[in-house]
Amino acid sequence: MELTRRRWYLVAALIAALAWVAGTAFAASAWDPLRSAEVVPIGQPIKATGDDLAVLTDLPQAERAITCVARSGKKRLRVPAATVDIVVDSDGSRWHLIGVLPDAPDQTKVVCKPKDDQTDTARYGTALVDLSSRVGTGQAIAWAGFIAGLGLAGATLTARTRRTLAHD
Repeated sequence: MELTRRRWYLVAALIAALAWVAGTAFAASAWDPLRSAEVVPIGQPIKATGDDLAVLTDLPQAERAITCVARSGKKRLRVPAATVDIVVDSDGSRWHLIGVLPDAPDQTKVVCKPKDDQTDTARYGTALVDLSSRVGTGQAIAWAGFIAGLGLAGATLTARTRRTLAHD
């Protein structure tokens, strides 16, 4: 295999790009467990056992800033806002993802309220899911392919440089 041809740069770029696409697709499938999860209304302690805690609402309110806080004993954690809009159908209701707390502590209670302190008619619920493992694997696939492509490009550059120096 002669790495002195320019087409190896193209092969390296294709490896990196395809791995990045595959890794992204695999990471995106991390949301699949949430789509089939059972949503439990807020108000009772949650036995998280290290799972990720998804917070959902039945009434999306994009114009209002809704903040959710997870409390476990004296510890209070702000639930980070969701970066994607996932819709979950559970027990005849349609729920919309508003936040995800990774590795939620056990016996967590969640409280959500709008910052404007106006009356809120929305219902809130939670679902326990494992989102982290697939995301990490997807990132590993993407970075491994990127590094392999970069390595091939580096090997091609080295082979071409040595060939040029040998001919001089």
